[in-house]
Amino acid sequence: MIVLDLEWNRGYDKKPLDEILQIGAVRLENPYNQIVDTFNICIRPLIHKRLNRPAKQLPMLEDIQTSGLIFPKAMELFRAWCGQEQIFAVWGGDDVDILRQNCSYWQVPCVEAEVVYDFQAAFSRRVETRQSVALYRAVEYCGIPDSFTYHNALNDAMYTALVGGWLREKDLNMQEIPRQLRKLAETVFPPQPRRKLGRFLTIEAALNSPACRQQACPLCAAEGWIQQWYFHRGVPRYYGAHHCPQHGWFLCRLTFSRCETGGWRAHAATPAPTLRFLQEFYAAAQDQSHICKKLRRISTRRKQNRRPIKQRGPDTDK
Repeated sequence: MIVLDLEWNRGYDKKPLDEILQIGAVRLENPYNQIVDTFNICIRPLIHKRLNRPAKQLPMLEDIQTSGLIFPKAMELFRAWCGQEQIFAVWGGDDVDILRQNCSYWQVPCVEAEVVYDFQAAFSRRVETRQSVALYRAVEYCGIPDSFTYHNALNDAMYTALVGGWLREKDLNMQEIPRQLRKLAETVFPPQPRRKLGRFLTIEAALNSPACRQQACPLCAAEGWIQQWYFHRGVPRYYGAHHCPQHGWFLCRLTFSRCETGGWRAHAATPAPTLRFLQEFYAAAQDQSHICKKLRRISTRRKQNRRPIKQRGPDTDK
């Protein structure tokens, strides 16, 4: 297993890329073994001319700015170090998605990850909370000495690996998602706005309504339809999949909020297919589902089944 951590810069320009500045990783035989190897590399930024505030505060900033490596070469070295390893772990689902985005931008191959464990989500299950726990708080909770500075990719990878030794196997196994679903993470599209879909008397009415079922492809705006919603019992958050003939499948999320005057207000979103979102979708698909009722074209059928009205002939009694 390889525990991965990244540091990146989210630029102020319009280029939709979180540019990776540092790759840090440690190698484990399994989540409960000691660290057997480490990897650390700094990458000179070329995409964004300005650094955001978190990037300016990185402890490795000087090494990043003076580095002679650009991302394609750094990725080549990282793939060679990973070898045939296909099991990865991260703290939060963003790192793997950002790594794939950078590889797609530079048109270089990414690492072949068969399984990616989110130790942050597993830790939240371990301590029985639905909130995402920051890495430094998890380190403190586990009683691990904070001997290294945070926001250094290698140090954070080491901390993540140490917290991983405190996790249980069942906390990790709940995160596995099918390969076909993980392929959706390779699809990159511009951020989509959250849409208000109106007010509905009941949630079931909203799930069956054309306003909620009809979704647009985020790349070409082609219309697709949700046939089935997935959800967790007692949580007003629903997940669905719609298909574009040109670009394939996309996932969407439907949330509800109570209206003061009664009923439910619906909001639809097409989030980026991050690892965390895929895990949410898969977890909901394993729980409950709602099959949408097909709309019946009543007016058309009535016209087809309606008997023709007999025309009265001329009145011959006159």
